[in-house]
Order: sequence, then structure tokens, then C-alpha cells
Amino acid sequence: MKRRLILSFTVDLLVLGIALCTFALFHHVLPRSIGNLYGSSNKTETPDWSEKFPNRFTTDGSVITEDGFYMDSDVNVTVKRHEEGDVVYYVADFYLRTVTALKTAMAGDTFATGVADSTLNLSREKNALLSVSGDYFGIRQRGIVIRNGEVYRKSKAHQVCVLYYDGTMETYSFASFDVEQAIAGGAWQAWDFGPMLLDHDGHAITEFDTGIAGPNPRIGIGYYEPGHYCLVAIDGRQDSSRGMSLVEMAKLFEDLGCKRAYNLDGGQSAVMTWQGEIFNSPCKPGGRDISDIIYIAPKETEKGENP
Repeated sequence: MKRRLILSFTVDLLVLGIALCTFALFHHVLPRSIGNLYGSSNKTETPDWSEKFPNRFTTDGSVITEDGFYMDSDVNVTVKRHEEGDVVYYVADFYLRTVTALKTAMAGDTFATGVADSTLNLSREKNALLSVSGDYFGIRQRGIVIRNGEVYRKSKAHQVCVLYYDGTMETYSFASFDVEQAIAGGAWQAWDFGPMLLDHDGHAITEFDTGIAGPNPRIGIGYYEPGHYCLVAIDGRQDSSRGMSLVEMAKLFEDLGCKRAYNLDGGQSAVMTWQGEIFNSPCKPGGRDISDIIYIAPKETEKGENP
């Protein structure tokens, strides 16, 4: 009798284990297309900032230098490596003629869970001049996802960052974010990872209630004014660079002069590419495969666009 009970209990555990593994496989591992659920954002008029930033864009062709500078009729980008004490970080400062020059791309060109690729591969697929890892939306079932004006998911999970068609970038607490207002206001991109790094006066936030607050490799996006932004990559978990805490990262964005700043997926995901090559030093060679990137592509060379 006792042996039968033990056998029955063991079989039940095996069945439960198989069921859980099967659920995890289909829910988290195997590719699962989610589809475009909600259509497009509203208010899609895009200001042209070529007169606002005179001499930042060319009238014809492009200019590129070996010291990390690129300019064409749509974008102006400068990338620099910085070393301060035991931390190495990289700042890509850029001006855009229109906000739609700052794009996002999804692994497999699909909104799905269980689909991932490296930042470098995604960058090369889009012929990106500059790219960084995004918010890894595909690892979660919740979290706002708006990409290139298309609304894929409306639920929220963390603090949110929204880049609007008018060029403004805003960060929101979980409680204050209203997805319908963001869509009505013309959201071009929306990321759900965080946390936000600056308060609404542009001052560094000094306390973070999160388990990832300590020194780590990081990626962040900063906003100066409509048409002027930056992307930052911070090396970490290496002898050459320990990484930055969220407090240190927030202070960096404040020192850069940003009005808003937001933390994106970091750790092994923290990769910045420049001209089709990895520009920073990821803690995992090549970085981690992820769901999405943020990128800028030269107008003349981006796949799918005519010169």
C-alpha cells in the first residue's frame, strides 16, 4: 500500500512537472506571434528641425569622419568613448531633422515572445549607423509597446518612457502613465523598462527601489529638447569598467544636461553599435540576444528606403 502511494505520488509529480515544462516551453521559449493589436498612434505630424539647428544637416550627400562623426540631410551624430576612474562609458549625441529618424526594430520583424536576436545582427539588418539594445519587451507579457507609431501592447508594467511625434520625450511613473492619453498625444515610441533617471526639473533622482540599483552595464536614452537626444552605453562587470549604479547613471545624464533620461535593458544586453560594429565592450561577448533595438540609419543606405 505504501509503495503504491509513493508510486502514485511520484507519477503525479512527473505529470505536473511535464505540464509546467510544456507551459513554460510554449509560453516563454517557443516563438509566439502576438500580432499588431491596436493600430497606429494619433497626431502623426512631424516638425522639421532643419532651421532650428542650422548647419547640423547637409543639403546633399553625407559627411563621415574616423573620430565618430556622421552627418547627412536627416541626422547628425557624434559618438565618443569616455573613461573616468574605473568606469568606461560611451555617449552618442545626435540631432534629427524629424523624430521619425529615430527608429526601433524587432527581432524577426515581428511582435512576439520567444523571438530574439543580437543587437549587432539587428543593426546590420537595418544598415544602422548607430544602435543600442531596447527594452526586451518579448521577455514579458505586460508592458506598453509602441514602436514606430504602431501600438502593439497597452498594458503597463514599470515606469514608462514615451517619445512623441512632436519630438518631446516624457517619462512617467507607473501610477501617472495613461496609455490612451499617450496614443492620443501622438506617441512615436514607448518603452516599458526603467526606471526614469531624472525628475521633471531635470535633476538626478537619488533613490531607487529596485534590485538592479547597484553597479551594472547599462543602456540609457536622454532628451535635451525636441530634435536633440543622446544614447549612453556603460561597460560593466569587467576589470576595465565596474559599471554604474542607477544613482551614478542619473548623475551622468544630469551632467550631460538632459531634461529627461530613462534606463533601458542592460546587463548582458548592454550593447551599442556604430557603423555595423560593436562600439562598446559588452560583459558577454556579442551581448545577449534580445527582442528589439533603437537605431538611426543613414537615409541613403537603409534597407527598404530609396535614396
